[in-house]
Amino acid sequence: MKRLIIRVAALAIAIIPLAGTAFADEVANFYKGRNITMLIGSGAGGGYDTYSRVLGRHMGRHIPGNPHIVPQNMPGGASIKAANYMYNVAPKDGSVFAAVFNSLPIAPIVGKKGPKFDIKKFAWIGSIGKLQNICATWHASKTRTFSDTKARQTVVAATGATGNAAVYPTLLNAVLGTKFKVVQGYKASGARLAVTRGEADGICGMAYQTLLASNPAWFSGKKLNILAQIGLMPHPALKGVPMVMDMIKGQSERDLLTFLMIPQEMGRPYTAAPGLPKARIAALRSAFAATMKDPKFLKDAKRTRLIVEPIGPSEMSALVTKLAGMPKPTIAAAAKLLVKKKKKKKK
Repeated sequence: MKRLIIRVAALAIAIIPLAGTAFADEVANFYKGRNITMLIGSGAGGGYDTYSRVLGRHMGRHIPGNPHIVPQNMPGGASIKAANYMYNVAPKDGSVFAAVFNSLPIAPIVGKKGPKFDIKKFAWIGSIGKLQNICATWHASKTRTFSDTKARQTVVAATGATGNAAVYPTLLNAVLGTKFKVVQGYKASGARLAVTRGEADGICGMAYQTLLASNPAWFSGKKLNILAQIGLMPHPALKGVPMVMDMIKGQSERDLLTFLMIPQEMGRPYTAAPGLPKARIAALRSAFAATMKDPKFLKDAKRTRLIVEPIGPSEMSALVTKLAGMPKPTIAAAAKLLVKKKKKKKK
């Protein structure tokens, strides 16, 4: 009997690596010679687009079978359109994943119409880094300090209603008495172009890291008035720029701002829909993590001025859970701020 137990144990030990090999072979067989679609929930030329295309050039090397990753822009609703497509239409076989806005989790939590997915079921892959949003105006604008935003109307360009560039100025109007006028509907690069053309004074809710990568001359040439930084902690490169959180004294308002800023900690998220084969989502996560350490990727990122501070899928899931678990009054206040109710027509 003792010999039988030893033989069974030895057989089990021998099988374990074979099982791992079988999983690797299954993944490699699936991905070999295949294209993976990477949906990008923003227009071409923005920060998400830039980061994603650099990622796409390198991540395939770390996936068994070495598939080719094909970026596909699908802007709309601050990446809600891309998330809906991935969740409801795209094949659930590991051949599609998406780069989505970090503000995406807020929309379904506050009950906004449009999302057709359960954000808590997303299969998060990873994030390239955390972000620090800023409010900034063009050097020619008459709004040159944060105090000016309370004295005069300041037009700011935004993408969709749930994107940071619409959410933050709306919040600041409500709690600090600023006079931001949000103009929505721009693509990411279009919003920046609107600022240079004078269509908008600036943008309030664009990542500092994005602007530094896409428009470095704006900083070296002193083309921007940086009015404030929006984050849970000050950014070391923005020393002397006032923190919005320091301006807000009421606890309920601070809780609301915290709720809206938690997504910033998710940085630039990459996710797949639920229901993927476990071996394939594991392969995507492993490949993403390996890419973040890949010297060729890091060299490419440095060349394009991208900041790499990766976040793992478990941390991202925890942030979504934290967001969904915020006090009901805070979520209700966010919903009141973000969800526009249609006015009833008079009979």
